Amino acid sequence: MGLTPLASCRILLGERPVPARSGVWRPLQMVFQDPYASLDPRMTVGRTVAEAIPRGRVPDRRAEVARLLALVDLDSARAAQYPAQLSGGQRQRVALARALAGRPEVIIADEITSALDVSIQGTVLNLVRDLRRRLGLSVLFISHNLAVVRYVADSIAVMYLGRIVEYGPTHQVLADPQHPYTRDLLAAIPGGTSYGDPPTGVADAEPADPHHPPPGCRYHPRCPIGPVARPDDPSRELCRTDEPLLTPARGWSPSPGGRTRPTRRGSRRSWAVRSRIGTPAC
Repeated sequence: MGLTPLASCRILLGERPVPARSGVWRPLQMVFQDPYASLDPRMTVGRTVAEAIPRGRVPDRRAEVARLLALVDLDSARAAQYPAQLSGGQRQRVALARALAGRPEVIIADEITSALDVSIQGTVLNLVRDLRRRLGLSVLFISHNLAVVRYVADSIAVMYLGRIVEYGPTHQVLADPQHPYTRDLLAAIPGGTSYGDPPTGVADAEPADPHHPPPGCRYHPRCPIGPVARPDDPSRELCRTDEPLLTPARGWSPSPGGRTRPTRRGSRRSWAVRSRIGTPAC
């Protein structure tokens, strides 16, 4: 989003660098978690949405604001109101309209329902699904709620301490998780699938500091099949030193059937993207 400078690497969208300069059209827009903090309380809804409309592209900005509000199921009369006059769900709809005003290719939705009442969450999620279908949008939906992810997402990328540990179609990842962390997440849901009780040393382990992650596989101190849980297995010591890599596996293609799973290549363990689901070898 260009809010902070990059420390390393590049951000590409469709093999193109994402512009970091202000005043330039950006293919990414963001909807933030807290609708009460993400809107300027001194600006009306209409000014908030109009501010994000690219200059010179729309002859009648007032009509465009009304169109954008209609897209998120808000009456055009809301344009004259201030955020304090709106409910949490209405504010998040305004945030969505502001993101759509920039005519993005991708919207990043960061925990957009976590600050809302449960009765409102479903309405906002239905709106997101409807906008995706009607506008052909791509949405990067960030959430810790797997029930929400199941409802919204076509594909899931599971992250632990800043690293993607599993990726694939939603129904496959949730029905047959390959990574131990994904399995632990699903087992933590009330009524979720149990994959057995973890060993005592692993169950009592605290999550690592994300600013100072452990060497090797970042999940190895808590992994039920890692070196802490299986100290008598010398092959598990690799997890302490070698960080898994996300690498294309043989026969992989970027299709909806693509799936990541752990594998071994020689003495170096990696995460491989495969078109078929196999048994984890980590």
